[in-house]
Amino acid sequence: MKKALISVFDKNGLTDFAKGLLTQGFEIFTTKGTGDRLMENGIKVRYIHEITVFNELVGGRVKTLNSKIFAGILARDLHMEDLDEKGIPVFDLVVVNLYPFERIAEISSDEEELVENIDIGGVALLRAAAKNYERVTVVSDPIQYPLVIEELERYGEIRKDISKKLAKSAFERVIHYDSTIVARLFGSSKMISLNVKPFKTLRYGENPHQSAFVGKIEGTPSALDVLKKLHGKELSYNNYLDMLSAIRLSQSLGEGAVVIVKHTNPSGASLFHNSLLETYERALSTDPKSSFGGILSINSKNIDVSLAKRINEHFYEIVAARDFSREVLDVLKKKRDRRIIRFDDIPRGIRELRFIDGVLLSQEPDEGKPYEEMKCVTSRKPTEEEINDAVFGLNVVRYVRSNAVILVKNGRLVGVGAGQMSRVDAARIAIEKAKEFTHRLDGAVMVSDAFFPFPDSVELGVKEGIEVFVEPGGSRRDDEVIRTAEAAGVTLLFTGKRLFRH
Repeated sequence: MKKALISVFDKNGLTDFAKGLLTQGFEIFTTKGTGDRLMENGIKVRYIHEITVFNELVGGRVKTLNSKIFAGILARDLHMEDLDEKGIPVFDLVVVNLYPFERIAEISSDEEELVENIDIGGVALLRAAAKNYERVTVVSDPIQYPLVIEELERYGEIRKDISKKLAKSAFERVIHYDSTIVARLFGSSKMISLNVKPFKTLRYGENPHQSAFVGKIEGTPSALDVLKKLHGKELSYNNYLDMLSAIRLSQSLGEGAVVIVKHTNPSGASLFHNSLLETYERALSTDPKSSFGGILSINSKNIDVSLAKRINEHFYEIVAARDFSREVLDVLKKKRDRRIIRFDDIPRGIRELRFIDGVLLSQEPDEGKPYEEMKCVTSRKPTEEEINDAVFGLNVVRYVRSNAVILVKNGRLVGVGAGQMSRVDAARIAIEKAKEFTHRLDGAVMVSDAFFPFPDSVELGVKEGIEVFVEPGGSRRDDEVIRTAEAAGVTLLFTGKRLFRH
């Protein structure tokens, strides 16, 4: 009689699968939890303690780790006589799925809980059975149950090519499982689990001729876990890029902040000011022309009907917020094609990955406070209001494509120079955009994502009445830039932290 060893955490489909094995003449051996479930459903099993001669040890951490069990799996034809003499059963089929470490890792950061969901015996069983695929068939996922039953019903056995494919799947499962443990529990920067779970196919990518999908790496928290579409068409590839940028920036600016993003760059941003309606007006005033067709993110649950009606006067691809009342949703849904998204906090600390022409680039996320070591290097010291604007500007500029120079004033973005090859050109564009929408620049703060390589950007700003300049410092010409600021009687702040975003 053929023998199957079954030890599974996920018991979906198990009863029907076990019935199919019995029909095909298998004798089933199980661990206690699996066996109890099958016995409850009228399926006769034998418990492995008949072989191991011990019950589960140390709170269930040791069930199958036993020489007789592994001998019955790893034995080849030349070993059969030896096993028969010792009364050790020979297993033809090993069915195992693992403790759900990946799922727990997505919802919990409790180290004890994570450790307790690391499977030991199951992984060992999968590896042993996969190693001996010439004789043993290994089943590592309930999705494989129908294939196994179909093979047995059609051929009376599992064909060798199918057994080899199932062994490959088992080894892949173990690799993914272990790499997720290393990355999630130990924060490894060298081992990255890349088992991607597709979320859905998108209509197309950045352009109509490019296919695309959105997914997530299993076992890792992601923004997809905290987003919910409440209304509108499906999100596109570009929608996801812009929306994530807008939501992350609005969250970094604090409760009540309003952000508008176009082509991943902020075209409007404001800290909370008196009311959400006024905050929205301040953000929109940054650049109402570029904001047309953009993504609006409001870091609040308190949108009222008057603000919703005002939002409807402008075209946005997406409106995202912490929550929406039924009345507000009724107003916003009048724009049928608009997407409405509810969000919670996007998880932090997730490594950034990019694939370019088969090259994988990985880095830690740009998080933390870029203003923690900010220092004044000129005689004129900043006022408290100017320091607040510098902090606000640093939080915003890290979301602007490099080279980036922005202008802020009174907790509001007033000018953006994004994605320029020359830093002085980025400064010039920021000034021109601010003037286009009649923003006064006297008292504004200029913030650069990297150092000023020459004094020219400061000189441009001084002509417009800008009195505070913020940059990381670190240029060979820092002394020249400092002298220029000193001679003009303005403030120059060094942060020591570059904020490139390519």
